[in-house]
Amino acid sequence: MTALMLICHAPLGHALHAVACHAFGRYIAEVVVADIAANASLDDAISTIETVWKQEGKPKEIVLLGDILGATPCNAACGWLALHPELNARGLTGVSVPMMLKAMTYRELPPAELVERLADTVSPSCAPLSAIR
Repeated sequence: MTALMLICHAPLGHALHAVACHAFGRYIAEVVVADIAANASLDDAISTIETVWKQEGKPKEIVLLGDILGATPCNAACGWLALHPELNARGLTGVSVPMMLKAMTYRELPPAELVERLADTVSPSCAPLSAIR
């Protein structure tokens, strides 16, 4: 199963997670959140992602869903992906409720296929983080 991580400006990631829990009628442990503080440095944001990843058991297959292309959470996600070339990991920015719910529904897909499946929920402002891979 592909792990899912929301990497957003705080408190957006936790808010999106709460929406998913409401939509599915249960707590969604399969989605983890790395909310990045507004004043976080890039290094601090990468460290936050690393900590959350380790707390989740260091999944080898993971999709990172970020909020805004070019913002600190997105840049940190790209930096974190670059630190872990051994992982089967992909990322996508422009996360929305439909994108997140669809990602949860198709978690059995490998990361590359999952990101491809999410393509029809992507707005023009979204971009793949996997371009650095």
